[in-house]
Amino acid sequence: MIDRREFMQHTGAAALTALATPAWGAERLPTRLIPGTDESLPIIGLGNSRAFAAADLSVASSVLDTFLQYGGGYVDISGSSRFTVGKIVADRRAQHNTFLGNYLNGQNLDEMRAEIRKLQLVQGDGALDLSMKRDVADLGARAAEFRVLKEEGLLRYVGIGRPHQRFYPAMMKLMEDGVVDFIQVNYSMLEPEAAEQILPLAVEKNIAVVINRPFLNGDYFGIVKGQELPDWAAEFNCESWAQFSLKYILSNPAVNCVLTETSNPKHLIDNLGAGFGVMPDAATRQKMYAHIRTLLR
Repeated sequence: MIDRREFMQHTGAAALTALATPAWGAERLPTRLIPGTDESLPIIGLGNSRAFAAADLSVASSVLDTFLQYGGGYVDISGSSRFTVGKIVADRRAQHNTFLGNYLNGQNLDEMRAEIRKLQLVQGDGALDLSMKRDVADLGARAAEFRVLKEEGLLRYVGIGRPHQRFYPAMMKLMEDGVVDFIQVNYSMLEPEAAEQILPLAVEKNIAVVINRPFLNGDYFGIVKGQELPDWAAEFNCESWAQFSLKYILSNPAVNCVLTETSNPKHLIDNLGAGFGVMPDAATRQKMYAHIRTLLR
């Protein structure tokens, strides 16, 4: 797997991300409504980066400051990252500008209540924005407990996320049963399968869609390394290969937000650039997909 830093050193994208002021200037990320609500989420979010997990407050603060500066909101956090990010957000009094997707580990209702209260001491006293679960079967079995947490005002939304196609049927059962408000799923030009059933079902059921693995854990950069970005990418304001993937994902109308994972503010600025300007139309999406597929041969 090629590291993104290595990739950037071999492409013109390095010059782009070295810019002190991005092309969109003082604009803030566009937002999309959480289905069935009047609440909006910025369309590019942050995944659980190494800096968050390592409790590197200096690097994590730099990333989050850049993210918030340009209107970022959704941050996906688990384990110790919940406390690292929560502290930085609270120190900046930015709770109302962020949407934290926490992962709860409690094995019963009382344990989850205690866990939420511990998180509230760091993140703020309000209800957690979102509790994500990775264990599909566990969430299905404990759906009533999560409904209680919502009724008690400790939790606003519940979500399920697994980045593998084999989990789609079980995730769709949770969607059909009304258990989840959010799904987090893998989707890109290299992993397009979610568009066949799970994304249309989310639209039908008014469930928010968050996308992970936009770069296939870095494999995407190995595929495009040494390749020139096609000239026609400029037609939809695309200036890097990272933006090429992100704009493809965001141009699917079912998608609310795509998560990017980085500890590098320059890479973050490059990623955020995908949220601005023109999005590809249906014909352009097909052209992008076909172009990436030619690089796989």
